[in-house]
Amino acid sequence: MKAARETKLEKETIAESDAALDNLQSSFRESKAYATQLEQQLADQVQICTDLQNNLDTSHVLINTLHTEILSLKSKNSDIYHQLHMERQHCKRATSKHGSMASQILLLKKADAISSAQLSKGLRDSADTITKLLKMNEDL
Repeated sequence: MKAARETKLEKETIAESDAALDNLQSSFRESKAYATQLEQQLADQVQICTDLQNNLDTSHVLINTLHTEILSLKSKNSDIYHQLHMERQHCKRATSKHGSMASQILLLKKADAISSAQLSKGLRDSADTITKLLKMNEDL
């Protein structure tokens, strides 16, 4: 009986050990599957991080390109503003010269008109004098 009890106890111990082993193996498989799942999630997150880093690098290149273009446009704007300023000054001087020359032309036209009037009067007076001299000459 004692041997039967020991055998029964031994079988129960073996059964409990087998059950514990089965539980451990099942837990190990679950842990292994979970570890594989976590590894896949990590790989997915690494890929997302890599993609984001590539996008960030592309954005930095674009930012640098746009910054360079902005500096170029600012320089061009400054040059155009300077040219516009110079053209305004040139136009202002030309307008001033034009006004001055127009007033000089008016003065010259007046002087010419006066001179022409005086010349015409002088010619008439000379013609009258010549006519008088010719008459006096005839009377002699």
